[in-house]
Amino acid sequence: MFKKTIKITGSYQENLYTDAEGCGFWEPEMAQVTSITDHERALKSGGWIKRDLLEQVDTTGREVIIYRIAVPEPGTYSVDLRIDVTNHDIENMTVFTSRRNMLDNKVNIKAGKSYQRSFGVNVTPYIPALSSKPVEDLAIYVSFTGSGVSKEAFDGACISFEIIGSRKDLPVIWVGGDSTVTDQHTGFPYYPYGSCCGWAQTLTRFITGAAVCNLAHSGLTTNCFRDDDHYAIMLKRILPGDVVILQFGHNDQKRRNLKPFEGYTDNLKRYVREIKEMGAEVILCSPISRIPLRDENGHNYSLLKDYRDAVWELSHDLDVTFVDLHDLTFDKWIVLGPYARDYFIPGDVTHTNEFGGVLIANFFMEELRKRGSSNPLADYDNGLKPEFWPGDSDIRLLPKEEPEPDIFSIDMPYVDIKDYPAMDELKEAFHACLMDPCVMYLHPYAVMPRAQLLMTLFKALRITGKRPYSGRFEDISFSEWDAGYMDVLWDENLIDPDTIHSEGDKLFFRPDAPLTYDELDSILVRFLEKDPGKRDIPMKKCRKMAKELGIDKRVPKPEDPIIERYPVAESSYITRAEVYIYLKRFIDIAKDIKERNITFEA
Repeated sequence: MFKKTIKITGSYQENLYTDAEGCGFWEPEMAQVTSITDHERALKSGGWIKRDLLEQVDTTGREVIIYRIAVPEPGTYSVDLRIDVTNHDIENMTVFTSRRNMLDNKVNIKAGKSYQRSFGVNVTPYIPALSSKPVEDLAIYVSFTGSGVSKEAFDGACISFEIIGSRKDLPVIWVGGDSTVTDQHTGFPYYPYGSCCGWAQTLTRFITGAAVCNLAHSGLTTNCFRDDDHYAIMLKRILPGDVVILQFGHNDQKRRNLKPFEGYTDNLKRYVREIKEMGAEVILCSPISRIPLRDENGHNYSLLKDYRDAVWELSHDLDVTFVDLHDLTFDKWIVLGPYARDYFIPGDVTHTNEFGGVLIANFFMEELRKRGSSNPLADYDNGLKPEFWPGDSDIRLLPKEEPEPDIFSIDMPYVDIKDYPAMDELKEAFHACLMDPCVMYLHPYAVMPRAQLLMTLFKALRITGKRPYSGRFEDISFSEWDAGYMDVLWDENLIDPDTIHSEGDKLFFRPDAPLTYDELDSILVRFLEKDPGKRDIPMKKCRKMAKELGIDKRVPKPEDPIIERYPVAESSYITRAEVYIYLKRFIDIAKDIKERNITFEA
């Protein structure tokens, strides 16, 4: 069994990390990375990067100290941490481990006093965002920030660690989900308001006697959590007595085949069955609510309510623990009113900052504790009392900084595009921000459902959706993600009536029908006409114009059989890869589009 005892005395500089020692203070610049984005560097630096500020700021109380401890192999380790402060006070300290998992916050240590914390860490391969390759970083990270925390302040302090592993007797609390749950990296100087935070990365505050391993990732659905091999990492390591927390929905609702009571619940049901077969317990969470929308009568509503209801129903059918984070957060955001934005990163209505992440994890634990002995985490609950962390307790005017590297400047991460015949054009479409960089499968030859086109189409055309939805089409419900595009399509006269089915005065958009070449040609050529009143251009003429303009140039399919999860586009149906290529060709023709801001959500 691996065991290492570390006692740090002396200055920060004297205790910098070296391979020979296998431990020491760490700075993100020391990480060896292959990606131009910040995700891999942050992964190899305990979830931190250094902010490139454009102005001088006072960093007092905002510095971050990172300590790295190399370990010999993947597995679960127990860590005993002790900090003895000699000549100064430390106030409002926050302690993190692993990928910026919050161990404690609001820690105060008087001079001459000490702080102690025991916790578990699971060291496991991890697939960074925007990548398809697992990274095995055999290290434990512990980081500190707060008033009195600085490189100079640690001179004269005594920090000690005792690490024991690999501990098969230490259970793991596994987490799967999307960006609202994941371990988000951030920069230092540390600004809680401007730091994105998935709620599960603050869960470790409540846990003793187990390790939390968060394998949630931005952009994931119940499909791609499995397809992109994040689930495989978990499944290979789950042991009897472990607990798995799952929360999906935000991205599932953007896929036509993952409707709440269909593909979405089918996937969750399979996860539950497989995890239980491994001897682990499951906690299903409804997706957290975005900041609520308002209808024409001033009533608040959520686009995720149906997904909440689907998880609730499934949890009862399968007799697994259910935590209703959707309704808890929906109600809280309404109570907070305009101040709800204090709990989200600036300009966002979906992704919480540190204040929001702490708040939601508090809700999660409070709900579990109501279950008493049936709480799956009862044996590992350290009894920490959830404490409200007001969203206005830190500055909200953030210093200006250089933006992070453009995520669309990376190589395409997709594993199913090898030998694609129009690779150069596909790369151009990717660099034009038309594809999802967070998933590993593009499904280049699959059909594109008509409604699933719309988010990418609006992004390409730089136009914005509109809510609340009027209910114009019988087969598009009020709360669907795609509903936000329908009224604009109709009002802007971008839809040829021949592509819509009607029964008397009822209209049907046919959202799940495969998109045809002619239908995409029609939308794009109509958009080239500036006056919506003159956009009644026959389909046949649109097809002719699209070919003349060079938009409609079809990409040949390979002669070998195509292996696809979804139906392959044949005959008149356009493939998904071609959709992105056609849209990029259109952007190059309609040059004024490039001067508009890109719209990412409806």
